[in-house]
Amino acid sequence: MRNSITTHAVMFLVLATAIFSADRSWCAQPPQPQPKILPAGYHVETMETPVGEDGKPLQFEGGGIDFSADGTAFFASRVAGIWKYRDERWSLFADGLHDPQGILVSADGRSAWVAQKPELTLIQDTDDDGVADLFKTICDKWKYAGNYCEYVHGLVRDKEGSFYLTLNLADGGGSGRGGPKVEKAGGAAMGTTFGFDGWAIKVTNKNEFVPFAYGLRSPAGIGISRNDEVFFTDNQGGWIGTSTLNHLVKDSFYGYPASMLDLPEYKAGKKLVYEEFSKLRKPPAAWIPHGEVANSPGNPQFDETGGRFGPFAGQVFIGDQTRSNIFRVNLEKVKGEYQGCVFNFIDHLQSGCIRIRFDQKGRLWVGQTGRGWGSVGGKQEGLQRIAWDGKTVPFEIHSMVLTRTGFKVRFTKPLNRESAQQSSAFRFKHWHYHYHGKYGSPKVGTEEVNPTLRSISKDGMTVDLDLPLVKGEVYQLLTNKLVAEDGSSLSTTTGYYTLNNLLD
Repeated sequence: MRNSITTHAVMFLVLATAIFSADRSWCAQPPQPQPKILPAGYHVETMETPVGEDGKPLQFEGGGIDFSADGTAFFASRVAGIWKYRDERWSLFADGLHDPQGILVSADGRSAWVAQKPELTLIQDTDDDGVADLFKTICDKWKYAGNYCEYVHGLVRDKEGSFYLTLNLADGGGSGRGGPKVEKAGGAAMGTTFGFDGWAIKVTNKNEFVPFAYGLRSPAGIGISRNDEVFFTDNQGGWIGTSTLNHLVKDSFYGYPASMLDLPEYKAGKKLVYEEFSKLRKPPAAWIPHGEVANSPGNPQFDETGGRFGPFAGQVFIGDQTRSNIFRVNLEKVKGEYQGCVFNFIDHLQSGCIRIRFDQKGRLWVGQTGRGWGSVGGKQEGLQRIAWDGKTVPFEIHSMVLTRTGFKVRFTKPLNRESAQQSSAFRFKHWHYHYHGKYGSPKVGTEEVNPTLRSISKDGMTVDLDLPLVKGEVYQLLTNKLVAEDGSSLSTTTGYYTLNNLLD
């Protein structure tokens, strides 16, 4: 078993580099990396991660984060096992897992459910010594064919006790290297090994396996609201023009046809026909522009902290593995379907942000990995924690919601009215994406629109903008030289609204 270590603040360690205990409880760390975009009032803490018995740092890559009732953090690493963090100390809870990509923990911290490639596993500490001693298969009804890309992402649980996971497609190149047969169904790179690759699945509270929805490509994250509404992200590629945030609805099809081959009619010989399956595609709640906001989004995390993480309560936060950033989404329902606006939030953390989770104090923990794909942060792995100071209100675009004639854009602080009334203060572009099997899509049919400023609210925090609206487009809001009444400037000046439905 690996030894526990004590973790201390980086600044203290810099001052104490000459001290080194026999059990390796002390080790110097470089200065904490600073994000390029960080709203006022927020602080990023880079946390030390465990070292092995040889005194060297472990390959501590984010796979899942959760907390027991007493605040103990449980961290599932892709290759280093499952670790607990309590009272600034790390201790190993379990080992021997296969690339775990999600974890949920019981209130007492003695049980954990882990999503790993071959199965959903219950891990328990039955003798209360702090280390798991029981490993039990809960569900393994999907087929894991050994393809490296067949990740099992999770893990969320509804109020009835049912679990939801998302299953990655396989890398289509594997068949050319002696690997399992992969059917790409006209898509670029990715395909199925005929065992529910590309599906979202439900495991009921009776451990029943339920194929829930299909058409997923690389659904690298799943989240749930307090109302038991489940959302997942998908990564750009074949049949997915750019990355997406999606509302998970039973029996829905999300675009990638390979997973349809697990349906009974296709097993019986029915052929995939574009004109048929293209009509079934459920649009995402939000398109996430590739290279501008995200390239490889991880799990969606609802801000249900009651305002302890700043002025964005109720919004969805998502990390991105490639860009090493955190972005947020405000959602609304129009004609019974979700749509909303995406904003960058914190940019250029130390490594790819694949797993995020709020703790009981309202701090956002960020599990990170860059191995295999790289990330702009530079590090291969790590753990950071983001907190709000509880008093400083940053000047940001809070949200953008649809009206019958355009959009209302709300800010976190009152605007300087003169800056908002300039003719160039607000502009828009809109476009859509191709639906095809090629890898990704450019922006299609981009048009620029100059809106009309209808009004500024009495509190100075909301502008009402009129402009022509086209269903099915992504609308980019671009602001120019806007300042708050107190003179502060925006850290993020643009947003991207997915217009699936118009108001009557």
